[in-house]
Amino acid sequence: MNFLSKNIKSKIKFFVITISLSLFFFELFSLVATKFNLLIFNQEPNYRYSSGNKWRNEIKPWGAWHKENYKDRHRTKCFDVEYRSNNLGARDDKVYDQTSPSDSIILIGDSFVEGMGVNLNDTVGKILEKETDRKVLNFGSGGFFGPVQEEILYNDLASKLPHNEMIYFFLPANDFIENDRRYWRSKINRFRHRPYYKKVSDNEYSVFYPSKDSKSKFLLAVQSFLFHRLQVFLVDYTYSANTLRTLSALYIRSSNKEKNIVNQNVKETGYSYFFDDSESVDGSLFFTKKLLSKASNLKRRLIIIIPLMEDFIRIRNGENYKQLKWYLDLKKIVSQTNSEFFDLADHFTRDDYEKMLEKCTRHWSIYGNKIVAKLIMENFF
Repeated sequence: MNFLSKNIKSKIKFFVITISLSLFFFELFSLVATKFNLLIFNQEPNYRYSSGNKWRNEIKPWGAWHKENYKDRHRTKCFDVEYRSNNLGARDDKVYDQTSPSDSIILIGDSFVEGMGVNLNDTVGKILEKETDRKVLNFGSGGFFGPVQEEILYNDLASKLPHNEMIYFFLPANDFIENDRRYWRSKINRFRHRPYYKKVSDNEYSVFYPSKDSKSKFLLAVQSFLFHRLQVFLVDYTYSANTLRTLSALYIRSSNKEKNIVNQNVKETGYSYFFDDSESVDGSLFFTKKLLSKASNLKRRLIIIIPLMEDFIRIRNGENYKQLKWYLDLKKIVSQTNSEFFDLADHFTRDDYEKMLEKCTRHWSIYGNKIVAKLIMENFF
């Protein structure tokens, strides 16, 4: 028995040493690879650079949103900013309630509107608020936020507040796929809480959430909690998180399912301004139209289209996106809902737009937010 006990202890010791050395060399490899930018993800651990994700949650019907009355910090090599949410979870330091002026302006959009990488007073919303001398209610959110979520957010929350104008920001690079279930089937996304659209009949779509029985929901909740805690620990304290996220991204790219859905889609249907997947376009724009129709009683509805650098390159090379389905359909919706249309790609060159983007996030920088707000002021106020 004594011999067996020693043998078992020896095996356990060997196992522990092996695992420890493996983790050590994995972390060492990840550190070196990160420093030389060899991975897809090359971020510093959060104990050095806070990622600005602690203020986010996914408990509302629309999914991605912010914790109420919360402060967070986002620090990179390029900037060090504070994120703050108000009583409703919107990015603001002022309360949103029924005392808001009747001529308030509501902004709806994704992380560009939320103001990723800039302090509150440098967001396009706060700049417009100062220039118009009117209250601007910012309902922008990062964390993968698309038309279905924006329509639910407006219907359930934003529409209840006093306002008479809306500025709706649309990002073709993401908004056509954010709520298309075909693009979110991978295991890495199964813990996400988000609504998707489902085709009911011609020109009619409904909202659905992936259904699970009670037992599955409980197990998923436990798995999600453990997965989230482990993920937070790795991101906060290790370089290994970069290697793991890189491996995950490579796996998704190489898997047959994702190849058929994502990579093939990029080749066959384009990307951003040159996206032409009719199924995704129809589903997404159905909810865009639904949102604008619900706001039909307002004095003004303005749609602003946001390009990426890749779009300017293709435009400069002579490619034309204005004859694609999404663009023609969106212009039709603008006319049907008596809204106004503003395409940022019409107002910049590639070099001009490059100067407006923050290098670390590729979102609008302080300068970029100022320029976009200035354009809106000059053309609509």
